[in-house]
Amino acid sequence: MKILLVSPDPSLRSTLHRILSRHSLIVDGATDGEDAWELTQAYVYDAILLEAALPKLDGINFCRRLRDVGNPVLSLLIVESPGSDTCIQGLENGADAWLSKPVQEPELMAQLLALSRRGARRASPVLVWGPLQLAPTARQVTCQGQVLKLNRKEYQLLNLFLNHPRQMFSHSEIGDRLWALDEQLPTDATIKSHIRSIRRKLEQVSTQNLIQTHYGQGYCLNPVYDPGPKLPKTVPPTSELMMDSITANIWQELMTANFLLQQELEQRRQVEIKLRRSEMMLSSAQRVAQIGCWEVDLQSQQIYWTDELFLIHGLAPNRPAPSPEEVLTLIHPDDLQIHEKLIRTPALRGEAFEANLRIVRVNDGEIRYINARGGPILDNLGKMIKLTGTIFDVTQWIVDGSLPLGKSKVI
Repeated sequence: MKILLVSPDPSLRSTLHRILSRHSLIVDGATDGEDAWELTQAYVYDAILLEAALPKLDGINFCRRLRDVGNPVLSLLIVESPGSDTCIQGLENGADAWLSKPVQEPELMAQLLALSRRGARRASPVLVWGPLQLAPTARQVTCQGQVLKLNRKEYQLLNLFLNHPRQMFSHSEIGDRLWALDEQLPTDATIKSHIRSIRRKLEQVSTQNLIQTHYGQGYCLNPVYDPGPKLPKTVPPTSELMMDSITANIWQELMTANFLLQQELEQRRQVEIKLRRSEMMLSSAQRVAQIGCWEVDLQSQQIYWTDELFLIHGLAPNRPAPSPEEVLTLIHPDDLQIHEKLIRTPALRGEAFEANLRIVRVNDGEIRYINARGGPILDNLGKMIKLTGTIFDVTQWIVDGSLPLGKSKVI
């Protein structure tokens, strides 16, 4: 089961992540509603655990947006107190259930288990495919009545297959569903190794070929073990089986075109997923390192700032990037000359620049020290078309004397 955990509170997020991971769930995290929404567009989640009070897009409107676009993912809303209007509003706008703070582990897991049963429309929580049984409550897998000793990923693989017993899963789909955003994507060899290990353990209890490999497509459960009702095969009359050659050719062309279209859509989807994952990893890396990036298009005069750059300056990331004039108001008045001499002048000449100077954060008035560096981007003819650079919060190095103000040494 893959969970999207959305909370701006790092302490709550860390606690819930630890609890969910301990129960063999895969967890992705987001700190605001808009980031969470983008993740739901790129990845498939079994459930979303989110706070009602979220930056940018609150939990209630998030649930409403999910239902407006027909996304059936299960949602569990975390509210400040039980019996509040927020609980009612959440349920009325598409949340499936709610929990109040402080969140208790037994109640959280019971709610998720109940939601998973509702989502799969099962009367029993035990998943069955032939001789294989998986009990989510006990997190135990048995085959032919014998308990299988599985590692965490093997359990998650079988749980994925048994929750979607008639679905084919490619290597990329398995990676997206069973590996979190902060984990390195598995190679094909890694997934094959897990599948081989599961098969060996099934063979030890005399169960052969329960997981099938379809080369070029992926893995699925063997339909021979399908516990569902077997419908009798009927043979249509000969006249219904016959098609004239023109109709048959058109049909074949349509099928071929549809196959190529689906193949192209899947390739685009994989590119989008990898791009989104790279963006999330880059954003996380910038947040940890306290480095922000900016870019100015000299032709359109459009200015772009990353979220971390806004946060370094004490600004909300959902506002437009400051203009060059507004940037000057963010710099400490005593360091405006440093900015003019070591940053603005070289930039206008199309030269690389680097300097240390002070800024005054907008939200709290705190003085911070930054390392600013950047330079021009040229087109094929050598014409400067953009300026780009980074801002690195180096307060701790300046304070302890490692770096001087003004011209900086390489960090």
